[in-house]
Amino acid sequence: MLRRLVLFLLGYLRIEVSGGRIEQFLNLALEQNLTLWHIQRTPDLMRASITIRDFFALRPVARGARCRVRVLTRHGFPFHMVRLRRRPALILGAVACVAFIYWATSHIWFVNVKVTGPENLDWRAVKAVAAEGGLRWGAWKRDVDPGKIETLIRERMGEVSWAIVRLQGTRAVIEVVEKQVVRKQGEVGCVNLVARKPGVIEEIIPFQGEPKVKKGDIVKAGDLLVECSFKYWQGGRPSVYPGTPLPERESTARTLVAQAIIKARVTHTNYREIPLIQTVEVPTGRTNERWVLQWKDQTILLRGKKEPAFERYQESRRTYGLPAWRNWKAPVELVILDAREVRTEQEQIPAAQALQQARSRMEDQIRWMLGPSDKVLTPMSAEVVEQTKEFIGVRTTVETLEEIAQPKVGQPLATPGPQTQPQP
Repeated sequence: MLRRLVLFLLGYLRIEVSGGRIEQFLNLALEQNLTLWHIQRTPDLMRASITIRDFFALRPVARGARCRVRVLTRHGFPFHMVRLRRRPALILGAVACVAFIYWATSHIWFVNVKVTGPENLDWRAVKAVAAEGGLRWGAWKRDVDPGKIETLIRERMGEVSWAIVRLQGTRAVIEVVEKQVVRKQGEVGCVNLVARKPGVIEEIIPFQGEPKVKKGDIVKAGDLLVECSFKYWQGGRPSVYPGTPLPERESTARTLVAQAIIKARVTHTNYREIPLIQTVEVPTGRTNERWVLQWKDQTILLRGKKEPAFERYQESRRTYGLPAWRNWKAPVELVILDAREVRTEQEQIPAAQALQQARSRMEDQIRWMLGPSDKVLTPMSAEVVEQTKEFIGVRTTVETLEEIAQPKVGQPLATPGPQTQPQP
């Protein structure tokens, strides 16, 4: 096996020897210490395998035996490289494929949460706390510390008594065990879901609790979306005519923590007054450069003045230091501070630029307000409401799709009596 590997790396040829005296050819090859193997002999010719290095030494042997040598086939890594050199796109594709596989297998692409206990804990909350510790979709595996995340989950979530994080290839598995809460007689936990802002219900996916709204309903802030109770029909599922809605369930089996995904179309409208005369800073051309050597908490001025002699200036900072190695970082670094003097001027901006400023500020506000699963539905519209010499009043409007449900502790209900399994 090792010999075949060496021959593949060095490369070898399959040759055909004809004419002349083939026996003398073999004798001369042995005298020159040339290696031939897989020899096939016929009355008129001979076929054999030979390394590339020995092949170039065959010329005097073939001349002495008056034989002709012809190459039949070429084998080994050197010949593959010659072929691949003519196809650079294939080489680049192979390198890119290997690099992509290495990059993909170095990340976490799936995060699964398994909750064991009374099932009052929302797995999405566990996933959110783990994301704060660095365990999220697309995170580098080398940056994920399972022990740190386990400690963070136990500290941030009082309902968890035990947690463990396991990394399995590109998948992370989080297993948590809820604490067993002992309630007093007659006390039942109840957490409703209410709307945190007005909107039109677009999507509702209930997990626990009784939904009180449906798609197309208009809700305002504080309206009940999902009730914190599990209900059933006392006399079994009622019979209704096809197409007729079922009556509401009235008998409460138990109270619980309501869980659901509820998304609504929310309209955001904002009014801003943008000044048409704004103060801007214009560079004067004067600069001041300082070199400062930082050693731990101490600073040493190497070049320039301690403070710039400008009343108003803008400063940029460049830092140079030794490269870090593993967990070690050099305690000394060179900081170059460039100060550029500026003066303030009053500038009259056009109404179109003020309108764009209002639009940009509204976009920044919406981007800060939206969550990971929220999105903008309509392009932002800007309307000039009022305009004077000093300012322009702009009303901006945009429509978004947002998760509007938020928990709210409800009133404890009476402990339900003996429960019977409802009839299907």
